[in-house]
Amino acid sequence: MDLQLINKRALVVGASRGLGYATARGLAIEGCRLAINSRNLDHVTEAAHNLSDETGSDVIPLAGNIADPATPAYLINKTNEAFGGLDILVTNSGGPPAGKFESFNDADWQHAIDLTLLSHVRLIQAALPYLRKSPAASVLTITSYSVKQPIPNLVLRNALPESAPSNDVGPEMRHTR
Repeated sequence: MDLQLINKRALVVGASRGLGYATARGLAIEGCRLAINSRNLDHVTEAAHNLSDETGSDVIPLAGNIADPATPAYLINKTNEAFGGLDILVTNSGGPPAGKFESFNDADWQHAIDLTLLSHVRLIQAALPYLRKSPAASVLTITSYSVKQPIPNLVLRNALPESAPSNDVGPEMRHTR
């Protein structure tokens, strides 16, 4: 299927395995130039090599923890430096640790908020200047099903109100090519 993604520039976060990797693979198969991210440099480098070998797409690995407030801007800037812009942003993260309510302190809650909510916000904020220059700008936010159906023992993930960005980004970003 031709989704008209050849040479589109994409960043996929949390892409060394799971849904992020599958998303990156799909974009690479369609011909996107990709930057992929994971916290672990070895894992993201291996994933980048595998995707590039399988698809022939240009894939660069970027290590960094998106719960760190500085990392989203770093990832966006490195993607822009590598590809001269950004057309597609896929925000994705692993979840906070499992456990019961009484087992978490304020620092655990703050880390969960930074990881599963604010990382998406920070990535989109940093990407907007580049996406607004793209004729084919798209943002895909992958979050947890647990906000609709709580999952036992995942109180940190269940409690956070994750949602897709609003339509306040401007008319040029309300469509997908």
